Amino acid sequence: MADNKNFKLSDEMLLNATGGLSASEHKLPEFDALGSVVTHLGGRQYQVLFDDGAMLFATNRTDTVVPEGTKVGLYAIAGGWTMHVLGND
Repeated sequence: MADNKNFKLSDEMLLNATGGLSASEHKLPEFDALGSVVTHLGGRQYQVLFDDGAMLFATNRTDTVVPEGTKVGLYAIAGGWTMHVLGND
């Protein structure tokens, strides 16, 4: 029987396994970027303003509606951006 113990996890698999949390509960997870919600586009889709001034579209991790101006952390996953509301864990 072959054991498949060593295999590479995709970014999406790794985020699902860790919930996006870092090893330390008192530290922010290491996001790929930080930004603020500009507008809700419907469903889980949002327009987000990066802290460096760039704009992007991101998908929220949950169905909860996120108000404009809310600070979010962003992960680059599977060719898109997944956002995580800061301070909600």
